[in-house]
Amino acid sequence: MAPYSTSKLLIPLVAFGLILAPGRSASARDRADWLKDARYGIMVHFLPAGPEWEKAVDDFDVAAFADDAKAAGAKYVLFTLGQNSGYYCSPNVTYERLAGYREHERCSRRDLPMELADALSKRGIRLMLYLPSRSPQQDRKAMAGLSDVGEWEPAPQEFTRKWSEVIREWSLRYGRKASGWWFDGAYNTRGWDDVSQPQSWRTWAAAARAGNPESILAFNPGLNWRRGQPRARETVAFRRLSDEQDYTAGEQENWGATPKADPAPEGVQWHGFSYLGSNWGQADGPKLSDKKMVAYVRKVNAEGGAVTIDVGLGRHVDDAGKRHVICRNHLAQLNALAGATGER
Repeated sequence: MAPYSTSKLLIPLVAFGLILAPGRSASARDRADWLKDARYGIMVHFLPAGPEWEKAVDDFDVAAFADDAKAAGAKYVLFTLGQNSGYYCSPNVTYERLAGYREHERCSRRDLPMELADALSKRGIRLMLYLPSRSPQQDRKAMAGLSDVGEWEPAPQEFTRKWSEVIREWSLRYGRKASGWWFDGAYNTRGWDDVSQPQSWRTWAAAARAGNPESILAFNPGLNWRRGQPRARETVAFRRLSDEQDYTAGEQENWGATPKADPAPEGVQWHGFSYLGSNWGQADGPKLSDKKMVAYVRKVNAEGGAVTIDVGLGRHVDDAGKRHVICRNHLAQLNALAGATGER
């Protein structure tokens, strides 16, 4: 996915990484039933970094954002914990210890996702969490401390062990307040595919479900192209990278993929994911008319899929004096979508 690239109380057997293969697909589908029923949700790239990063976290208007999500008809919000810069909007002592930083040097004092989870829950909206599959690729100190290498190389065993410890702390912190995870940048799966190794998809998934066994998981392979190479079909994001995966990552650059045209593997919930603006996290556009966006979401929903819509941020006050966090143009299209689909 473009935003990831460097230009962007578990069952004991599972907790210890033992394989419970029979029925795994059925349980995955059961876990993700709510996503199909949700029909659509929104995602925001909130990625402060640098000297003013913690002020940006402290200034985020949770109530206004939750009101915007409600007005948009969203049944869930996918929110970034952090990405490649190595700054995070949530406390995590495990991360800072392993990455070689002092407490709150890279992880905020304010627990923004916790406040969001509570505010969204009051409005009937679920919270999901976004995190890359690898260490922050722009922070060489953190990469070294976490024993990681470049994101296109197989993940070392020691990295997966450490990264799973980091994920486990966040999972236990949020518990059932987090309904799922979307892991970006799983470009090279060879470091996780061999489940006979101490560290694999099993380790990772157990960590992500440590606080909520019902958490749904998606692992994103991106569009499966490198800079300077021809782009492959976008349907790579509708594969299942692991039998721990509950729903498709669904990344696409244009609103076009559908459950019938690009079907999900058996036992996996179909989910598509793209942006309203010109790119991930951008506040321009929207690139489709209201009519076309409504038609697309309706088509996907009718075929049994769910859609996550990436929107831009832009704090403003409307004519009635109400505060908003989602940019005006995107909020207007989301309001139109909510009205047309009966989600308001």
